[in-house]
Amino acid sequence: MTQAVSYWVAAHLTGLFEIKDKAENELYRGSRGAGVSISRGVTTTIKCIKSSKIEIFFNGVRKSPSETLVTNKVVELLLPQTNRSNLRISHNFEVPLSSGYGASAAGAIGTAFALNTLLELGLPNLELFQVAHKAEVLTKSGLGDVIGLYQGGLEVRLKEGAPGIGSTIPLKNSPGWKIATVHFGSLSTSLVLSNPQQRKAVNDAGSELISKLISRPYFDNFIELSAAFTKKVKLWSPQLKKSIENLPPTVIGSQIMLGEAFFVFYHDKRDLVDIKIPKSQLNKETICQNTILRRK
Repeated sequence: MTQAVSYWVAAHLTGLFEIKDKAENELYRGSRGAGVSISRGVTTTIKCIKSSKIEIFFNGVRKSPSETLVTNKVVELLLPQTNRSNLRISHNFEVPLSSGYGASAAGAIGTAFALNTLLELGLPNLELFQVAHKAEVLTKSGLGDVIGLYQGGLEVRLKEGAPGIGSTIPLKNSPGWKIATVHFGSLSTSLVLSNPQQRKAVNDAGSELISKLISRPYFDNFIELSAAFTKKVKLWSPQLKKSIENLPPTVIGSQIMLGEAFFVFYHDKRDLVDIKIPKSQLNKETICQNTILRRK
């Protein structure tokens, strides 16, 4: 058995969605919607150590069990109680946490794949993705990021559920459009998913707009409908609302779901000159097709 294994997994951003989480079986819960996998992500390294517990680190800082619910849930789903020791799990995040970048999903997938390789569990890739999805659903950390990452690139989530149960199609790219993101802070996914008024606003808007996207699954349509979704659901803070509404006319903005962050869709770098946002907060993103890689 090798002593350490690392996997990198892409981050995933959602532009619009509909909550579909009432099924009894967690693998059948999820969301319809659409999003994009990007070339920033999360590297998860698991190594064997001498410890009576499993130690979990975020960017080099050891975290408590209450701060690592998704990772702990993946471990719980894959390993019997007697095997939950002598491991150090380290996540290195290239994207913000609790901000709509799908960091928990990327970390969950990386944990599942690294455990499978390190401990020679022999599970197929599809089952590992399903474990990550189940961990996300059970901890209310996300609904659609895992299947989005399973698809890769630009995706439309036609049917809710884990990979192998839900269904997706590629979103056809529209030449010329580029993506940047702006991050201001965190937003609790679990609080939104548990709020009846916010759930209703999301589902009322999502059902209508996702149908329009499915009828014309192109990236330019995704951009327009994501912007419309942002305005309809009103999950944005005053700061986010002001920033999106003050974008120059050559740029379209929409909230990243669910986060205190937003997309900037543009054609040329000159379009970004008039954005009144510090350049340190503006990240140019690249669409990522291959969402999981083993690191040496």
